[in-house]
Amino acid sequence: MITCGSCGVQHDDEAGFCLTCGTYLGWGVGAPSSTGAVPATDSPVAGRVEVPGPAASVPRAERGQRLAPEAGHETPTMAVLERLRSFAEYRDRPDLSAHVVAAQQRLRQQVVPVAVVGEFKRGKSTLVNALLQRAVCSVDADVVTAVPTLVRYGERPSLTAYLFGEPGTDPLPVQLPLEDLADVASEQGARSGRRYRSVEVRLPHRILRTGLCLVDTPGVGGLDSAHGLTTLGALDTASAMVFVADASQELTGPELDFLRQAVERCSVAACVLTKTDLYMDWREILERDRAHLAEASLDLPFFPVSSFLRLRAQRDPALNEESGFGELMHWLAATALGGATRAAEVEAAEQARFVVGQVGRTVEAERAVLERPQQAERLVEGLATATRRTAALVSPTATWQQLLTDHVQDMVASVEHDLQERLRRVLREVETVIEDVDPQQAWTDIEVWLRRQVVLASVENFDVLARRAEELAREVAEQFDLDARVPVEITVAPTPEGLEGLGLGSRSVLVFPGGRAASLLLAARTASFLPMVLFGVASSLLGVLVAPVSLALGAGIGAKIIRDERQRQVTYRRQQAKAAARRYVDEVSFIVSKDSRDALRGTQRQLRDAFQARAAAIHRSTGAALDAAEQGRRLPASQRSARSRQLAAQSDELASLRDQVTSSAPGAGAGA
Repeated sequence: MITCGSCGVQHDDEAGFCLTCGTYLGWGVGAPSSTGAVPATDSPVAGRVEVPGPAASVPRAERGQRLAPEAGHETPTMAVLERLRSFAEYRDRPDLSAHVVAAQQRLRQQVVPVAVVGEFKRGKSTLVNALLQRAVCSVDADVVTAVPTLVRYGERPSLTAYLFGEPGTDPLPVQLPLEDLADVASEQGARSGRRYRSVEVRLPHRILRTGLCLVDTPGVGGLDSAHGLTTLGALDTASAMVFVADASQELTGPELDFLRQAVERCSVAACVLTKTDLYMDWREILERDRAHLAEASLDLPFFPVSSFLRLRAQRDPALNEESGFGELMHWLAATALGGATRAAEVEAAEQARFVVGQVGRTVEAERAVLERPQQAERLVEGLATATRRTAALVSPTATWQQLLTDHVQDMVASVEHDLQERLRRVLREVETVIEDVDPQQAWTDIEVWLRRQVVLASVENFDVLARRAEELAREVAEQFDLDARVPVEITVAPTPEGLEGLGLGSRSVLVFPGGRAASLLLAARTASFLPMVLFGVASSLLGVLVAPVSLALGAGIGAKIIRDERQRQVTYRRQQAKAAARRYVDEVSFIVSKDSRDALRGTQRQLRDAFQARAAAIHRSTGAALDAAEQGRRLPASQRSARSRQLAAQSDELASLRDQVTSSAPGAGAGA
């Protein structure tokens, strides 16, 4: 049993959070209290607050950060890293010590963004409120969340809104009173004229202290819409996803299609069925939803919950079990938080194995010379050769740098060609659509469809870019034996900010020169004048009896003139619509291509700096090993035995650290 250090209630060993007070049970006995926690209140200020597109909307400077664990709650990996840092400093390797410190910081300051996604009015904001048992997100029958909002830990409650900046720049943070959140995050704030990219709420809450970051996304207005595709692209940077449906109806086809694509991007996912307190037949809906998931080959947990009961459970803890939130919170602790922590520990273990290997190279070189003096000459020569070889790795003209530059240039051309090919396909399709309709009547539908298609092209092009960047990192690392686990961070969103302000324009671009009415009046005048002429000529030449025939013939010709004029106007509108579509696609191509090139250049710099640091560490290690071997060879015979024992002890220490790294993070592979 686990005893909650905050309220004293006992829980099963597999429990993640205390269902009574919300404390994270991973801390065990004596868990820190949440000083300054925001009390549950029904005040207008607390009740008004609604809760970035998923993690892609997290400000760049904040990505990958988390509040450090409390003292006394260090993980086994952290303990190994601390021992390794001391050992690196003892061996006079501040560069390797810096590697360890960076790994410690990444492990301690990790954020676990969990994106809450779904259609409008499914209860996403209420679900976030219920998880925290705080009135954080505003809920309203009419007003909906329009700006993605993060809820994460902070020592004091605060609200920061991020405005769209210039293309290629970070968002502009604006500090606001917490009571302004409803106005900023809702449609009302979107209509105020200020373009908010995301909103961040910080609260001193126990659950958030674990590093959990709840991301309340706007309703996507149709999961296959442009907003839905933007949310889908942003899931690449989320650690986990919670898809929200409600008990009013079973899962729809678009929702299942969205889930299939979402799971491909964020495999740690769960479904939540809300509003079980409002619909008596929610169990039948739940079984149907699970059957739909099985038919779609989606093996996802499905949690039925009542946010209403969970919010009331703060006054009556017995309602927690009935609310259904216990299983959801256990999934968040064991799967979302636990999985992200294990992944972070594997990454830290890779750094540790690299450092162990570099320090061990020096220790083993000196030890080999002392224990096998007859081979000392050959060992020193081998180390000298290795030092010359690693010196080439740190040179500005190193082959790996040339390979990296060449491949990035190839990637720029390849990714841009991929984008152009996708956009050309979109343009051909929209021109086909325009040919089948009258743009005057279908202008809005054409714009919505085209916007969705260009967003889809942008997201798919981003996927190509990210995949090629990962392949490039692996290829360079493996070919030059640097570090096969250098993480790649793509510093660009799947849908560039500049696309928000683009559109086809108003219907005024379709207006015929001189106006539609003036053109039709001119055609009508011509159509009426011709029968009159024919009637007069026929009457004077052939007599009155032929006049009706000439009148009917003239009327037919006049009607054809009017039909031709109308068709001419439709043709003109189609030409103008195609021209507007081409201008729009051209602007999209310009913006996305610029973002892709910037992202690839940023990736190149990131990989270059990471590999350069690795190469420098490897070169210093081989140089230190050569120096240590030469010193060992010159060591007096009387001191050799004592020095050999010291080195043996250090070697055992390194072996122990290596074994502990492997046991604390079994997924870690061998370093360079």
